[in-house]
Amino acid sequence: NTPYSRVSGPREYSRLVPTNALQRAHYRYRGINAKAELPIDPIGSTLTLVGAYDARSARTPGSDADFGPFDIARSTGRDELRTRTMELRLDSLLSDSLSSLIGLFHSRETSKAQDITSILPLNLVRTTDSATAANTYAAFGTLFWKPSAAWEIALGLRVNHESRRAEGSIFFNGLGGAIADARIKSDEIEPRLTITGHWTPSLMTYASVARGYRGGGFNAPTAPFRTYKGDSAWTYEVGSKYVSPDHGVTLSAALYYNDYTDYIGLNSIAPAAGGGFVTVDLNTGDVESYGLELEAVLRPVRAWTISGGLTLMRARLTDISAYTAITHRVLASDRLTFQPDWTANLSTDYTVQVGNDALVFSGGVTGKGKRLAATLNETMPTLIGAYWLTNASVTFRHGPMEFAVFARNLFKTRYFESYIEKTTLQLASLPASDLGIMGDGRRVGVRAGLRF
Repeated sequence: NTPYSRVSGPREYSRLVPTNALQRAHYRYRGINAKAELPIDPIGSTLTLVGAYDARSARTPGSDADFGPFDIARSTGRDELRTRTMELRLDSLLSDSLSSLIGLFHSRETSKAQDITSILPLNLVRTTDSATAANTYAAFGTLFWKPSAAWEIALGLRVNHESRRAEGSIFFNGLGGAIADARIKSDEIEPRLTITGHWTPSLMTYASVARGYRGGGFNAPTAPFRTYKGDSAWTYEVGSKYVSPDHGVTLSAALYYNDYTDYIGLNSIAPAAGGGFVTVDLNTGDVESYGLELEAVLRPVRAWTISGGLTLMRARLTDISAYTAITHRVLASDRLTFQPDWTANLSTDYTVQVGNDALVFSGGVTGKGKRLAATLNETMPTLIGAYWLTNASVTFRHGPMEFAVFARNLFKTRYFESYIEKTTLQLASLPASDLGIMGDGRRVGVRAGLRF
């Protein structure tokens, strides 16, 4: 769990993790879901009821709470999350050109957590308990209209009500008590409009505009910032897809613009009550992002497939006043944490028939641009480098069985999956150092599969 290495900069790649505990985390997942459909033929409708229950339990029997070689803080913890959802929807065919979908939704989410942190130099034991409950109610509907065989217009609306409550307690060496409850409520309207045109059997285009909302939440009782607001976004997109008559060429393209308000984007650590640190989520501010997505699949011959994709996205903070109002700090960069300006992939497969069997040769590369590390530095941003990974495999298929030899990151490219700049630890009154988690090195393996 969180295997961070202490490094001096984003070009020092290390897998040495100086820890005073095993850092193990144990998770257990359980869930059940059911769906019932009832045709209502007299009105040309179908009534659908969907329900689900999901449970997650976690425990961390021993963690190094300071990410360092010095035995300063240890922690143990456990938490439980339970989610119950229910959705009722009615699909109706109103005429040959008009159909609708309307529905109701409810979600009930509860959680409990306990954290016991020992600050060893102070002989201090801090016990934190927290519990949250959230109810979400929504009514939604979409109207689908086909004025002609070539055109479709979808107009939708979702009305959302959310209510969240958190309670907790903090004890220091057995002394303490409950803290004040925290509450969040929100009422949101989310419209959506999509227009789709099929110019020929091979070519379609679309345009859409929509508003989405994500609910706020609570940080740990020991955090200096107990709550954070929900965020919302207006999204605008136009796109097109072409498939050649022989399916030898598939091309897709999209242009988009997103306008976020109160973006929940900065996950960080802050000084915790009584010592040590605690992870927190914050509203970073307003964000604008725009870009281009391209995808292509080519089949020069039946046995050979070439596919690739490119995403260009410029996502930048435009207003951090919400972050500054809470933390009384500024940020050194307007970039979003760990968000690259580009990602790309290119792969190919070639199949050789061997009698009734097949031998498939595959190879590909994936790339990601430079990214902003998790940093609270106010003057100097830390960027982690771009990288390309090469993968390859050879697969033998015999009837329903297949056997493969594969290699990932074939050329041992070194890169960071996660990176925290040292200012974050300094603000938490911990020994300062940059922290990094390297991505996987070269992995070679074999795989067997059976289709039935």
